[in-house]
Amino acid sequence: MDNMRQYREAIQKIYGKNDYWIVPIFRSVFSMFLLFSLNRYLGMTGKPGNPLVILVLGLLSFFLPFSFVPCLAGLYLLYYFYTKSLLLLGIGVLFFVLIFIIQSSVRGKYAILIAAMPLCFFLGMPYFLPLLVGLSMGLSAVLSLSLGILVYYFLQFIREYKEQFILSGDLLDQFEGLSKKMAPLLHNKEMILMLILFTLAALAIYIIRNFSFNYSWIIALITGICVEGLVFFVLPFLSVKMNIGLSLLSYLFSILFSVIALFFFRDADYRGTEFVQFEDDAYYYYVKAIPKNKA
Repeated sequence: MDNMRQYREAIQKIYGKNDYWIVPIFRSVFSMFLLFSLNRYLGMTGKPGNPLVILVLGLLSFFLPFSFVPCLAGLYLLYYFYTKSLLLLGIGVLFFVLIFIIQSSVRGKYAILIAAMPLCFFLGMPYFLPLLVGLSMGLSAVLSLSLGILVYYFLQFIREYKEQFILSGDLLDQFEGLSKKMAPLLHNKEMILMLILFTLAALAIYIIRNFSFNYSWIIALITGICVEGLVFFVLPFLSVKMNIGLSLLSYLFSILFSVIALFFFRDADYRGTEFVQFEDDAYYYYVKAIPKNKA
């Protein structure tokens, strides 16, 4: 355990000294990987599927803030929708404008979660990000996380039903049956369940970790893990198909990664907890001091 703490301290020092170039490189690589995953997931062809386009957009994100990455991905998707159908483009514009309006009501620094959550779904690790959000981010990040879940299921809907939107015919005729075409998205039980449970898991972790009792962070993480675990009981009850084996494996790996994240964010020695009291001319102070575990 002491060796792990030494590695943690070394990583933190390296990041602290070189974050001015590590962060832009990570942002650029993240953007390229996200766009490539969108390309593969939707089966893009033509100009949107050109690897050179993905490379240029990824390099562009090197100079832009993290909050612009979801905008970049959104513009990339809208261009793809445009190449397929004006109706598909119209639906995409309405959806992403709605997402933008909702996100603009909170702090923009968490907007990256709108892109990160679909990427976690693509990688088969959707359980991890809600746990990480609860452990390391603020309350407004939960909204961005929820929007990311909606974006993923919107993309899933587009992938499964895009042929219905690119059929030839008058645009007005296509709009007439729009409500029927959108019904599978609006009545998606899996989407609603994931949205509720992942949001509750992140909220539970955030709320509990902010209490001052000993082991609050550990209890918060366990609570979030248990909330997410309800997926395996509720989905079969709702008659929603799921690959139990792969989902369980993803869930276990997410637990492992979240424990590692907890080790980085809150490695405290609660056995050495002290209560300190002092005062000045205006106040009495009662302080609870918890030492960090050192290597």
